[in-house]
Amino acid sequence: MTRAYLEFAKKSFQNNIVYRSEYVAGVINAIVMIFVNIAIWKAIYEEEGSLEGVQFKILATYIVLSFLLQTLYVMDEYFIEVKVRNGLVSSDLLKPIGFRLYVFSYTVGTLAFRFLLQMLPALILSIFLFHLLFPFSTVMFLYFLVSAILGYLVLYNLNFLIWVSSFWFYWTFSLVTIKDAAVMLLSGALIPFWFMPEGMIDTLQLLPFASIYSTPIQIYLGMVPEDEILTGLIRQAVWVLVLYAVGHVLWKGASRKLVVQGG
Repeated sequence: MTRAYLEFAKKSFQNNIVYRSEYVAGVINAIVMIFVNIAIWKAIYEEEGSLEGVQFKILATYIVLSFLLQTLYVMDEYFIEVKVRNGLVSSDLLKPIGFRLYVFSYTVGTLAFRFLLQMLPALILSIFLFHLLFPFSTVMFLYFLVSAILGYLVLYNLNFLIWVSSFWFYWTFSLVTIKDAAVMLLSGALIPFWFMPEGMIDTLQLLPFASIYSTPIQIYLGMVPEDEILTGLIRQAVWVLVLYAVGHVLWKGASRKLVVQGG
């Protein structure tokens, strides 16, 4: 059975690699977005005259990591919706596989493609173009990797809540747009938390969004005290479990309700 899910992931990887132009465009897009955002922040602080060299390198590294993770975390937002609208979901449910694991396997295949053929080239270019700072230690880098994986799982399970809503909504574009905006604004993806009011930071840390980008990046930069890293990882894991549980409830309701729209 495990082999079947590996095949789904492999197929997803192969489907992505067919479109070589998208691979090149993804790398170029990541580099351009990093360059533009670094230029914007640099212009702001040159105007204010309040950012020293070391501080700017930390900020630049934050921006680079944020956009590299965004490149890596891209998922097919309409994978389930398309299946619901064309009726293919009914045949998927008849197969001797778990539908949720099938969707996750497909997403992991896309993740592997983006990691190998988009994020790694963009990372190598970023090291030379933007002087990316390296983590303080190997242990800190390992903490970052664990946190980044948990951040991906938080985002995946959050996305799944939107995806499964396609069983009730014919179009989920508006929901996806709202969710994407919330993630970008509340996760630290665009604006690091240290630029926000302290009271707001405390609130944002309690939400699942901070677990996606802010927590792993701050761990990488050494901005989380070592005795608090475990707390941050546990918070991420709790959000993975909570969102998974909510998704499980919604999926059970959707599978009972199943109404094939179209096809």
